[in-house]
Amino acid sequence: MQSKLDKLIQNKLRKQGEFTIKELSAELGISRQAIHKHVKNFLNHGTIKKIGSTRGTKYVKTDRSDTTTHQLRRTYQTKELLEDEVLESVKIALDLRHQMNTNAREIFSYAFTEILNNAIEHSQSERVLIHIELKTYTISCTIRDYGVGIFAHMQDRLGLPSEEVSLQELIKGKATTDPERHTGEGLFFTSRSTDLLQITSHRLSLIFDNKVKDIFTSIHRFLKGTDVDFSISRNTKRNLTDSFNEFAGMEYDYTFSKTSVKVKLFARDRERFLSRSIAKRIVHRLEQFEEIIIDFTNVPMIGQGFADQIFRVFPQQHPHVKIIPKNANRAINTMIRHVLSES
Repeated sequence: MQSKLDKLIQNKLRKQGEFTIKELSAELGISRQAIHKHVKNFLNHGTIKKIGSTRGTKYVKTDRSDTTTHQLRRTYQTKELLEDEVLESVKIALDLRHQMNTNAREIFSYAFTEILNNAIEHSQSERVLIHIELKTYTISCTIRDYGVGIFAHMQDRLGLPSEEVSLQELIKGKATTDPERHTGEGLFFTSRSTDLLQITSHRLSLIFDNKVKDIFTSIHRFLKGTDVDFSISRNTKRNLTDSFNEFAGMEYDYTFSKTSVKVKLFARDRERFLSRSIAKRIVHRLEQFEEIIIDFTNVPMIGQGFADQIFRVFPQQHPHVKIIPKNANRAINTMIRHVLSES
């Protein structure tokens, strides 16, 4: 039999969709301990979900999109782990090709590989946990490592005064602790293309909510390592290309024919093309062509991640496409041979 307090909580949810324990206690004149018992029942039945922790905790009504239909939970050793191979296994296990539209698949693939790559290369964690939930209308993903923590790592490598300052740098975008290999763009574009991205490490949490177009921060209990959660509507109208075009400066140009495309890289001030993120932008949606020519005129060098994405990962995913480097110097050709020898 439903209690009077249960009915009051349901009424609160019906009217405003969310509540806090503090609000209910003040309105009803009931102790927080007593309310917690009833709230726990709602949580157990999936009627509500908890957002935040400690003083910032609120409870929101669970809508139909929160009903989990399929889920996948796996733990991997980070040593010699390749994020693109993990992605392919996830796609097969959850049949992602038929579970979401093209936009959602592209955004999910980009976000998943960028976040997992960060965990593999920067976290100093021996293992990483991946948890994916396919819900009625959304797909959500958690990538959790047990390493040094993203904010602490940035503080140490960039010589910042605190983890709070590291968090501020992440909000600005394109911050990187390894400029010789990464530009910091992966996390930046992920935070702009997903519906929701939450980064939690130690006592800090940073949330990019693109549905309400706002950024939130909070303080909570200590969490070892880093937990990154993101979600996307399975039929999203968001477009990864639009995100690239909106925030990325043009560093290359395209010349198209019926079956081939020539990409000319512009190395401003002998700029180096280093990151996997830039490589993904360059070849985005070029799988429709049979041949891609990459013109390296005046480009002095490329990074391992850049070369690996274009010359190993992309051809593995699209074996019908031939990629041809043009005007590459000795250093670039050496890097290309290196990534191909690893495949």
